[in-house]
Amino acid sequence: MIQFGGFILDRKQTRLLYQDKELAIDPKLFELLMIFVSQPNTIISRDYILEHLWSGSIVTDNAINKLIANLRKVLGDDPKQPQYIQTVPKRGYRLICEVTLVETSNTRPQIAQQNTSIKKVRLSTFSIVTIAVILMLSSVLLWQVVSSTEQPNYKADTIELTRSKGAEKSARMHPDKKHLYYLKMNSENIANQLWVKNIHSSKVHQVDIGKATISSIVAVTKDSNDETTYLFYFDKTQDTCGVYKARLTANSQIEQSSQANLVMNWKQNDKLFDCGNKRIKDIDYHETRQEIYYAAQPQDLWPNQIYLFDLKTENHRFVTQDEPKGWGHHGIDISPDGNKLLIMSTDSNYKTQLLALDLASNKITKGFKFNHPVIEAIWHHDSEQVLYYAAPPLHKIIKSDLYGKNATTVVSVSEYLSSQMSLFPDGRNLLFSTEQKNFSNRWLIAPESMRNIDNSSVYDVNPALFHNSSNYLFVSKRSGRRQLYLGRQNTHHAQIVTNFSELLPLNYLSLSADDQSILINIEDKVYHISISDLNTFDPAKEVKKEQLIFTSEHPIISLDWLTTNSAAITIVKNGTPELKLINLANNREVKLEGKWAYGIRDSKHLVYSYLIEQHTNALYRINTFKISDEIDINQHNLTHTQLTLPKGFFHVKVDSNTLYYGSGENDGDYLNAIPLNGNNESNKYLINDFNSYDVYNGKIMLSDIESIEGDVHRSLY
Repeated sequence: MIQFGGFILDRKQTRLLYQDKELAIDPKLFELLMIFVSQPNTIISRDYILEHLWSGSIVTDNAINKLIANLRKVLGDDPKQPQYIQTVPKRGYRLICEVTLVETSNTRPQIAQQNTSIKKVRLSTFSIVTIAVILMLSSVLLWQVVSSTEQPNYKADTIELTRSKGAEKSARMHPDKKHLYYLKMNSENIANQLWVKNIHSSKVHQVDIGKATISSIVAVTKDSNDETTYLFYFDKTQDTCGVYKARLTANSQIEQSSQANLVMNWKQNDKLFDCGNKRIKDIDYHETRQEIYYAAQPQDLWPNQIYLFDLKTENHRFVTQDEPKGWGHHGIDISPDGNKLLIMSTDSNYKTQLLALDLASNKITKGFKFNHPVIEAIWHHDSEQVLYYAAPPLHKIIKSDLYGKNATTVVSVSEYLSSQMSLFPDGRNLLFSTEQKNFSNRWLIAPESMRNIDNSSVYDVNPALFHNSSNYLFVSKRSGRRQLYLGRQNTHHAQIVTNFSELLPLNYLSLSADDQSILINIEDKVYHISISDLNTFDPAKEVKKEQLIFTSEHPIISLDWLTTNSAAITIVKNGTPELKLINLANNREVKLEGKWAYGIRDSKHLVYSYLIEQHTNALYRINTFKISDEIDINQHNLTHTQLTLPKGFFHVKVDSNTLYYGSGENDGDYLNAIPLNGNNESNKYLINDFNSYDVYNGKIMLSDIESIEGDVHRSLY
């Protein structure tokens, strides 16, 4: 029995007691209350509540609001001045009252001040966590959260090492096991800041890094002869890319006890190598081997491959590896003993294969292949087992052998896990970060009759604007999994139109000019779906075989219409974007004369379509043509627009004789608008870390990050 505030929760008999009386409480409210009391003073995300209370079911975003409101009503809690349930904007909810264990010798205790058979024990943080684990384990049949592929045992003892506004990430522990180095970003400071925290005294210090910028921390090491600390880091801007080694020294008042504050001085910053011709996806350093391994996209395109930089010889070389397929080898980790390299390789259908490269013999061992993408995996301290993130919507870290056997959950949290997990230097524990990115749709350029967009605090992305109404489609996780939603401007309300039972990564969307059908990219496939099959009364439960128009062995990076009856799909093959044109009358590929990377339709002026040439990025215009099995586009007034897109452009569209595309610059990402008729001035709009956008008749709906929060945690073994 657990007491929180003036209430007692009797889990065994599913009762809620207050002042000697049993209160009526709905079973769903009781389940929600159990979530809160098992994790006091912890932010519980809306995703976590959705998954644990409505797993596999279709619910509206408002269902959580109503449930929280009803629970507050039972507890007599005021949301403006809460004593129990606190709303944490954009992140979730938190139980803020004291939680205590009630021990009793009676089988049915009476709740009264004079009752001496009841003993209240104030819980420490570790005791609360223990109770939480017991509650969660005993409630496993209720919540059904343990995956069938792993053993149902938890080691959920974790502690937040940082807890301030903004996102703390890329954490590395100093070898002294006392000082935590991490990056911090918030809405006021777009550039990452370097911070150091003494985890014993909780004192923090921001390191002045001058004009340097840091994208991620690779490693933190210490000189064995003095107090010098070396920080290896990676930095990428639009114009430059480099891997660096910085020298940090303590000031003259070096701490003499755990209560003093250590102030680090940024002394020297050496560039180890330039990576401007690659896009680094993951990087790791091994101190004993004096080697840096990194996974990168050559020429900014897929597939990712693995490279080695030897600090002793200052030479690069290509690492022995299987031929990369699909997205390629995107993640790596050097084993603590320095003998093996763990490789994460994901194919075009978003399934990740674990590989282990023996660095002495160059022998590659194939490990477990997941049926979903894995964004993070590292070796365990023993250099034999591996740690990796579970499939969404679960927020777990799993430990198993290389082949996926003997899998156990070692960490389970309520918030999203961000990348760059690392080992704590004690031979047992690990560091990881949580992250809550609030992607939402907003008007960048709005219609005159604009109403506020119906956004959730969960995940709203990939807007697709209708051309003949004020409606729009978008992807959201409001129901726990990615589903398709229909937004209506005239009612300020969004409704679900799919209820896929499988975990499907819905990506690119493109509506036809007549609003009668939509192209949808899911994994390595493209589907052509009638809008009549997407209705709010009976949401689509699956994609049908006859709706499939294209399957690729290579990553799909763009999707549009080229004409009213043809789909333009861009894949990346051998590092080069390649246009595939599909005739929707028979779902056959159409052969186009020339070498083209992208095909685009002007969503306002349908007489024109556009092609982007491979390698040169030159933009050509063609008159609308009739689709046949083979087309000589030179017969359709192919005209060079005299425009060439910059290197690294993304999300290209044409609307109302205006070219739109995204580009990165040193101060952030921009959405560019370039008139194709030369009558108007060009515009560019500074945007956040945006996901996608759509444009029609000059009106732009953008999906980007509204806010980002996150903390650094460690496990407690």
